[in-house]
Order: sequence, then C-alpha cells, then structure tokens
Amino acid sequence: MRFFDLRNGVSLSDEIKRRGMDLLGEIPFLLTQDRFDFSSSCMPLYEKHYPEIIAEIQALSKGLKIKEDILFALFFSMYAIVPASHCSCVAARDEENVIFGRNSDFYTRMKELNSHFIYDDYYGNSTAFLELEDGRNRAGLAIGFTSVFPCNPRPGLNSGLILRLLLEKSDSIETAIGILESIPISSSQTYMMADRKGHIAYVECSSEHMEIVEYREGRHFLVSTNRFILSEMQPYYLRVDDDWNAAARYGSIKTVFAKASSFGLETIKDSLISASSYDAASGHDTVWSVIEDMKSGQSYLCGGNPSKDGYYPINPCFEMML
Repeated sequence: MRFFDLRNGVSLSDEIKRRGMDLLGEIPFLLTQDRFDFSSSCMPLYEKHYPEIIAEIQALSKGLKIKEDILFALFFSMYAIVPASHCSCVAARDEENVIFGRNSDFYTRMKELNSHFIYDDYYGNSTAFLELEDGRNRAGLAIGFTSVFPCNPRPGLNSGLILRLLLEKSDSIETAIGILESIPISSSQTYMMADRKGHIAYVECSSEHMEIVEYREGRHFLVSTNRFILSEMQPYYLRVDDDWNAAARYGSIKTVFAKASSFGLETIKDSLISASSYDAASGHDTVWSVIEDMKSGQSYLCGGNPSKDGYYPINPCFEMML
C-alpha cells in the first residue's frame, strides 16, 4: 500500500511525479464520451457545493500536464458510472466501546496501487486518487462507504468525493448527515459513520432518496455491504449478480456480532475477517482493512487481507513514518 503525506502544502502532483507514476495508466475503465458528458453536467453542482475540489483537480491537471476535462471526467463519473468497488463496513457501540471498521475489496491485480493519504486535518484510504473510500478526521469522525449498483445516476456529487467533503466539513455525525441531506448525489452507496461522541449511523442514499439509521446510546451494531437493506430504499436498488457475494458478507458479519459478548476490537477484527474470504482464482480480495477505536482515538490499518495480514496502529496525531 502506498503512503502519501500531503500535509503542509505538499501537492499530490509533485508526489506523483517524484515517484514516477502514471496516473492515467492506473484507471481500470475507459474514459468514454458518456463520462465526459456526465462530468459536464455535474460541474455546476461541484461549483456550488464543493468548489475546493475543482481547484484541486485543476492544480493536479496543471502539475501533471493532463487536460482538465480528462481529470474531471475521471473523478466526477467515478462510482456513478460503473464499475465500482465492493466493500464491507461495520459500526458498533456498547457500554464500553464505539468502533468503526471497513474492508475494501477490489481487484488483486491493482492491490499495489491502493493508497493511504494523510492531509492536514484528516486521513483516509482509496483505490483512486483524490477520492477517498474511508477515513477519519481530527474532529473524531470516521466514515466509510460501500458502493451500490447505480439505479438512476443523475448529475451531482459522487460517493468518493462526498466522503472527502464530509471529512473536511464535519465535526460530528449530525453535521455530516446535514451536509448529505443538502447536496445533490449522483451515485448509489451506503455510508457508515461513528464519532467521538459515541454515536453510530448508517445511511443508504442514491440520486433519488435517502434513509438513515442512527444510535446514540445502548448496544447496537450496523452492517453494510454492496446493497440496500432498508425497505424504504428497495425501489431505488438495482439488483445485480456480480456484487461479490454481498449477501454472504453481510450475513457473516452479522453472525459474528450476534454471538459476541462485547463489541470490542477483537469482535470488529473477527467480523471483518469473516467477510474477507475470497477464492484466489477469482481475482478479487480484501486489499485493505481499517479499524477506528472512537473512544481511544486509535486507528488500525491492515494493508491487505486481515485474515492473512495483521493490523498495525496509526498514531492518532496523524504522525506516521512513510
């Protein structure tokens, strides 16, 4: 897993050039005309709701000498126009613990391209530059998403850029949900959240509708994979065969929690390991896994499949030897 320290004004374009990387060579899909058209339709909405990311993409374009429209087509169409990543998320709380966890499942051939990004006020992990799929900010908010096959993509902000927006602008679950409810969304996804107040929340949302489950006290756990499970979201859910065993992953995590006496670190680890079983011949695997202990502020990262590779702590002050 690659590590990028982008604090104190370090630019992503300089880091990419320093490492001799080919950003466009890492794209796992074709930049077809429909992606350019979709990007153009989304532009006014990013200008209104997230102009900072436009400036960042423009700076990346200038630094790498790649045309702006190519990068906008890449980043604005991602997750809204398939293919998408396939992942599992969990959040749990009891009398002593509040913990968030996420597996990122993707193609094994691209495992070495996955990256951990450290910004001034948050950090996160991604299969794609600029977009983040999970992360935690300095305010103590952890978020991860799972992609759902888009039923009716519309112009708006997509899941990976929304996650960055939430980490940059939110200090709690309440703030994050308020932002989600105020912006147009292009893609279909779930968001799992936990914060230092001890709250956990689960959001299913698409370009057309949103449903939220939240717990502030008591003993609860929430699970998400690559499908909508809430009854109100079923009209906005397009079922597909190729969801990388989303139902089985969901069931295995629920089974671990149903048998657990407490919702501590070991339970979270066991649940994520239970959802990381892939046939080596499939070309799929869990390519990283993360756990956030919200009460202690300690983060744990596994740079591969947690059933094979161990977790190691990330300093909560965002200091890491790169």
